[in-house]
Amino acid sequence: MNFKTLRILLPIIACAVPLLVQAQAPNPKIWEPLRHQVYYNKKMITKAPDVLLVWTYQAATEESRRKRIEACRIYDVEKSAKYKDFHHETVLWEIDCANRRLRIGEIIDFDAGGKVLDRSRYEAADWERIFSGTGGEALYQKACFPQAKSPKKKKEPFGRGK
Repeated sequence: MNFKTLRILLPIIACAVPLLVQAQAPNPKIWEPLRHQVYYNKKMITKAPDVLLVWTYQAATEESRRKRIEACRIYDVEKSAKYKDFHHETVLWEIDCANRRLRIGEIIDFDAGGKVLDRSRYEAADWERIFSGTGGEALYQKACFPQAKSPKKKKEPFGRGK
């Protein structure tokens, strides 16, 4: 392979490598699967009686990365270039368990190295009703009605059975 061919192929290879790298599941000690490659943080914060704060984590897909780049390009070309390394987003949800509703508190986008690409806070977001069959309902069920883990049975020492 000559230098001219290598010079043509190198940018193509460099652009293709991020497409081959898929986001891995987040740390299972912190994040529990929710649905469709979305996870929720098992440690929830009680803000008020029946109101919880819960973080969710969603890995970026090629499509979500492309859409973020396009959206950023409209208002900030320089920022849109950083989104080529968009890895995942975390969203802080406020869930009103008693009234079956939720609202967004914050969205944070991260690159593959864990660096914050963008952060949006929603101080006065409106409460939204939780609809059946949605990700909001799945989060509501997990947060407001957690399943108690069954205790592990102790193994009887050999020869001490009934």
